[in-house]
Amino acid sequence: MNTLSPDEMKRFQELSNEFEADVQGPLVSMKQSSNAIALEYANADPTYVTKTNALAVTHPFTRVMKGDGNCGWRAVAFGYFESLFNLRDTLQVHRELLRIKSLSSLLDQVGQQEHLYEIFVEATEQVFTQVSEAIQNGVHDESFLVEAFNIDYNSSAVITHFRLLTSAWMKLNPHRYQAFLSLPLDQYCATRIETVKTEIDEVGLQALVDGVIEGSGFAVEILYLDRSAGDVVTPHLLTPSRPSSATIRLLYRPGHYDILYRLEPTVNMEPVVNYQFGMTTNYSPWDQGALSFDVNSSLMSIPGLMMDPSFGLAPPAPAAISPAMSPAPPSPYRVSPPHEVYQPSMPSPPAAIPATSPPPPRMSGPPPPMSSLPSRSSDGPQIRLNPLVMKQNLSHSLPVTTPFKNSPYNQAHFQNQDFEPIHWEPSESRK
Repeated sequence: MNTLSPDEMKRFQELSNEFEADVQGPLVSMKQSSNAIALEYANADPTYVTKTNALAVTHPFTRVMKGDGNCGWRAVAFGYFESLFNLRDTLQVHRELLRIKSLSSLLDQVGQQEHLYEIFVEATEQVFTQVSEAIQNGVHDESFLVEAFNIDYNSSAVITHFRLLTSAWMKLNPHRYQAFLSLPLDQYCATRIETVKTEIDEVGLQALVDGVIEGSGFAVEILYLDRSAGDVVTPHLLTPSRPSSATIRLLYRPGHYDILYRLEPTVNMEPVVNYQFGMTTNYSPWDQGALSFDVNSSLMSIPGLMMDPSFGLAPPAPAAISPAMSPAPPSPYRVSPPHEVYQPSMPSPPAAIPATSPPPPRMSGPPPPMSSLPSRSSDGPQIRLNPLVMKQNLSHSLPVTTPFKNSPYNQAHFQNQDFEPIHWEPSESRK
């Protein structure tokens, strides 16, 4: 076998370095079903088949990044701005803009010239402006962000900005990463971080999250699709385990990163209808014979009758009446003769009252409603009515069902916002 000369080897190496795969498709795709991933691995290793089928259930949507060497950087950058947009908080967008711009001090500390990196900072600031304006205009579709990242200049500028920040962060914190590298850290940053269209590895991704993303409060999770044991993809959280306002989820397949979207629980927003008809189901039959007045079922069905102040009460004691005046006609709302109704102790009327027959009763308007029944004291039976029966149209309240009886929508339930306990004290005659 003929060996190649050093010049030929050098030439082949140059051609290899200059080779670019003809990858089709946009830099960032729209959301699509994760079933496409399952179909892609339908005839692959059974482990991949099982995991991709499960992935389509737990993470039903994905966003594909173009595999041009920047897919990992682009996935994190796009996921960061998308999470910020989904928060719908312009103040948070402004705070994040100030934080990212303040990271330029890291570039100054490692010797980067401002006139060299300011164009990348301006491109990132422009994306922040687009996100803020979209929120203010009530835009809910992230298609504007997809269009921005599909412009090669904008996408490359933002990615380069994130690359420079990551490199500066690693150089200022070498103790956190040098032990995981086979190269000196400066050489690693020059060849694997700052160089365009170079894939990001695990160490570089961790540094990107530590230096750029973690300050936002967002979490970053990677789901590895590999041949490891188990029926689902292997998750790995790159940020500290703490509550976060959003999570950027990446699907890692050997040499490639995409974005995943987990199935979010849905909330039933159907209106709650209050079907309350009564306060309790513990109704005991009334003994009409024990009442001090006759119960007329026809009169009791009249709405608002129980609000009549003259209901169940004796007429007030008449004052002295001149012979020319006739006594007031009795109220048509009385349900029993005066001698059958309980009467409180009152002074006896004057003796001199003309014994004249009252004229035929005439209908008059009902008296004004009262908020409570007059107090009565007697040794006879008394009825202590719930204040709700004083409301109109509640004289014929129906019993509630057992489930509603224990529901906080029941006004008699202690967790109801209108619940007020009823305090009753016996009269002096009851003590």
